[in-house]
Amino acid sequence: MLIHSKEDIERQIIEWGFLPFFADSIPGFSLEEMTPPELWFPEDDLSDMGVWDYKTDIILEADCAYGKFYKKKACFISMDWFPDFVNYRRSKYTLTPNELSILGVLKEHHSLLSKELKKLCGYAAKKTIRITNPIDRILLEENKISHKRVKSDKESFDTAITRLQMAGYIVSAAFEYNYDKQGKRYGWGVARYCTPEDFFGEERMLINYDAQLSYQKLYSHLRNLFPFAQEEQIKQIID
Repeated sequence: MLIHSKEDIERQIIEWGFLPFFADSIPGFSLEEMTPPELWFPEDDLSDMGVWDYKTDIILEADCAYGKFYKKKACFISMDWFPDFVNYRRSKYTLTPNELSILGVLKEHHSLLSKELKKLCGYAAKKTIRITNPIDRILLEENKISHKRVKSDKESFDTAITRLQMAGYIVSAAFEYNYDKQGKRYGWGVARYCTPEDFFGEERMLINYDAQLSYQKLYSHLRNLFPFAQEEQIKQIID
């Protein structure tokens, strides 16, 4: 099946329950492999990014979650399966203090752009100050070295955000773009993050059975979907 519209993508997500964005080990199991070249990276109009532009509409219309859920890469998961996916994934991941802090900030604000969350969590880059005095410059460099030693154990923001998505604690709610003074869009969309509970509602995320049963349900579904896949390939989608 080839993708020709966002409706095609939505139908595929509903049919399979899972749709990774990029090709991996299971042949045909990705949006990339279903997308013709003209929709993967259109060349005729830079304002239209093909399937990359569909993401927000699909997230809002197709009743599905989107995030780095599959081998730290982007994947759509329908709400038929996402609560079970979250139930199992959260049982597998132990969050670091840094990840818990980021998650706490996001819960407090309910929804934040990636750059906003990064700044609120103390990751925003500081402005460069020009120093002309040689002695002050030497002292500054020594402070930088000392500061790097202190921060060496701190997890990077991108690593933390990816792990929080893989663990089922964060989803992408939308992608928002920047516009120049002429109203022309530029750059890639900036992810807006929130928790699944804030995006879908706590009631829809509730599971009244243990994580192992969620795993069994997910495994059975994916095994029926891809009977030719190896055992490890199926497990990698769930784990």
